[in-house]
Amino acid sequence: MEQASQLVNGSADGLTEISRQELYRRLRDSSLKIVDVLPAEAYASGHIPGAISIPLDEVNDRARELIPDRDAELAVYCASVT
Repeated sequence: MEQASQLVNGSADGLTEISRQELYRRLRDSSLKIVDVLPAEAYASGHIPGAISIPLDEVNDRARELIPDRDAELAVYCASVT
């Protein structure tokens, strides 16, 4: 999770990795906002319902516009290949 101000400011302090199960629990129990940083094409092909799409290369330019509540609790997700 990260606060909106950390996403907007590019700070990595205070980030915590959580499991898929924990994410779903928090979605049911809070006003958690989800930010999908995948490219727009990937978001269009499938995403968590209600997720805000901000492709990673656009985060610095668009986060303040799309997440005005800088104290919001966020879950930021993307896919990676290992």
